[in-house]
Amino acid sequence: MTWPDSPDWLLELQTQFGEMLRTPLDRSGGSLRAPSEAYDARLVASMLPTPSLSGAERLAVYHRQYWFRLLTVLQGLYPLTARLLGYWRFNEFAAAHLGANPPRGFDIEAAGEGFEETLARQLADGDTVVTASGRPVEGAAVLDSARIDAGFHRVTRAPQSEPLRPGPADVARFSSSCLALSPTVALLQERWALCELRASFLDGPSDDAVALGERLPAPRHWLLARHGTQLGLLALEPPEAELLGLLQAHPLEQALGLLEAGASEADRLHLPERAQAWLARSVRLGVWAGFVST
Repeated sequence: MTWPDSPDWLLELQTQFGEMLRTPLDRSGGSLRAPSEAYDARLVASMLPTPSLSGAERLAVYHRQYWFRLLTVLQGLYPLTARLLGYWRFNEFAAAHLGANPPRGFDIEAAGEGFEETLARQLADGDTVVTASGRPVEGAAVLDSARIDAGFHRVTRAPQSEPLRPGPADVARFSSSCLALSPTVALLQERWALCELRASFLDGPSDDAVALGERLPAPRHWLLARHGTQLGLLALEPPEAELLGLLQAHPLEQALGLLEAGASEADRLHLPERAQAWLARSVRLGVWAGFVST
């Protein structure tokens, strides 16, 4: 069975309607307003008025609700970033992301995918962002928040998968293959105390602004892992986090060599046994999904 081609008038109407929806709401007046004066005249003419609303006003209702829904979804997916920036400022960045990456499927949460990358193209670490309340915030903190939110989002949505449990037959593969991270884990880095704060949001929603606090003396590293429906955070030592990152890009022997090359002379003394313990723990925790041939 095949479906007949859509008539030209319907295709044209769908194109006009899609262009209207992809147009961001106007922020210039201090509120989100549908710019109905810019609607395609042919689209407006095709919309029958009601006793209380003109055709353009009816389209504007749908236009506003479409954007309000998308912005609310992104606020829910990136709550740390939204509460750090304030919703009005966050919506500005979210609208830029949605304008460049309009939703194309039935899964509305997919609209949030790649938002942290869009944000990184708009901000640099050294930038300063003025939040909705007028507070200045370092761009680096905003970018950290978005990456942490994205990690929680990916791990929460990831399909359940069997972790790698290497046996004797797999020993040789460690010398020729990299390791693939399980979709149910994420390696997170923070320069402010954000990861545990983000995890606390799982206990219940809130619109309270985020108190950023002081920048940490050195970056901290965390493993975010999902077991069943439960999310948990595990603190990682910096060289342990570095090893887990190296193993995704290099076979084991090369990864260990690079780790050793960057270690201090004092740390090298006990590095082999520590690295062995870190690797064993990563397997025990289900960090890896399998091998990737180089």
